[in-house]
Amino acid sequence: MSDPEAPRRLRRAAWQLAGWQAALTVVVAIAAAGLGTRMSAWSALAGGAIGTLAGLYQSLRMFGRNAAADPAGFMRAVYVGEFMKIIITAALFVVAIRLMRPQFLPMMAAYAATFLVYLAALGTGFPWLGERYGVPAAGREQVGGDNWKGTESGACQKQRTTP
Repeated sequence: MSDPEAPRRLRRAAWQLAGWQAALTVVVAIAAAGLGTRMSAWSALAGGAIGTLAGLYQSLRMFGRNAAADPAGFMRAVYVGEFMKIIITAALFVVAIRLMRPQFLPMMAAYAATFLVYLAALGTGFPWLGERYGVPAAGREQVGGDNWKGTESGACQKQRTTP
């Protein structure tokens, strides 16, 4: 049985991740302005915006499908979303470079910083999702670390134990 509300909840979570990425981008831009020039700050904002927008597109595309109801459609959305994320990222970098002539280091630092939000979310087991998004505490406990033990399918366990 699938939860018809799951895609909507996941899209809301994607927007929340994008919000954290945008906030981190602003922090990096402020640091860049303090350490460099105004152009450093604008470059950092451009890099963070590129990472945030491309990631948001991919997650909204992917979470537009209910994986339980349409697994093939979900996987198609994952692949198309990732492909388009790469295209969007490259196109936005080209546009930023041609229009702004940004400073490379602040732009790439902010772009890379947007990925820290994903790592923090994965590393903490998405505690900010909580019951509000329909993720029970037991589901959050299985993210990361040794908590994956015991989650193998029967076929994997049989293959591992068969000589």
